[in-house]
Amino acid sequence: MTFLITGATGRTSAGVVRHLRAAGADVRALVRDREKAEKAFADLDGVEILDGAFDDGDLLARAFDGVEAALLAVGSSPDQIRLEQALIDGAAKARLPHLVKLSSIGAGPDSALLVGRLHAEIEAHLAASGLPHTLLRPASFSNNLLMAAAPVAAAHSWAGAAPTGRVSYIDIRDLSEATALVLRDPALQGGIHDWTGPDAYTAPEVAELLSRILGHAVSYRTVSVQERRSALAALGTPEWFVELRVSLETGAESGQIGAVTTALRELLGREPRTVEEFLTENAALFGAR
Repeated sequence: MTFLITGATGRTSAGVVRHLRAAGADVRALVRDREKAEKAFADLDGVEILDGAFDDGDLLARAFDGVEAALLAVGSSPDQIRLEQALIDGAAKARLPHLVKLSSIGAGPDSALLVGRLHAEIEAHLAASGLPHTLLRPASFSNNLLMAAAPVAAAHSWAGAAPTGRVSYIDIRDLSEATALVLRDPALQGGIHDWTGPDAYTAPEVAELLSRILGHAVSYRTVSVQERRSALAALGTPEWFVELRVSLETGAESGQIGAVTTALRELLGREPRTVEEFLTENAALFGAR
């Protein structure tokens, strides 16, 4: 059985490739940068690499040929909607048996999360295509906490606009493992999977965790949404990414990304990785000596 993984060098997709190969499945990796993919999977056999534009019809025809199931995971960008819709159209034209789409917690046209609104538009296109599909809606990634690493390392604090909102962070490694299981098992396909980590934290509670892990006080400073936008823009952050990051904080404050489910634990057959484990593993990035 051959699986197509789009955006295969992305953080989640690269892990999916490795889990599929560990299970003995053949993998076709669709990427934009062949050299990056060859380096990423240099230690793996059984990975076929196709590179090019994700809206190239000829490339998509080759990509979907003979594939039993595919993962749609392009990653956040200003072109995400256009590219994912083009991939959906290519899959429909090729009569792909099943498409698994990596979506987002809180996906919906009125979501407080920018990514939730983007994914909602793509999900609507997928539903209209008639393709058999599965939706994966993970919570916010633990890796997003690394956006606080530089200011914490420099000043033992960071700022944001989410003093009370809880976030049920999911570790990308757990997400990759679970996604590979869904791709391989038809019994898990055809619905919506809402996945979170085992706990939910406010930003001040994350600061308390970091204080214990690093051995010195770490604080979280609350600022207004406009102050947050201005600070990110002053760093040269692209406008679309400013809105994405700010919406993660306003989404947390709205209560949209704090629910904890047991679905990931039940699927993996073990406890998902915790926020404390993630921060401990990455303590050096936060300034640990």
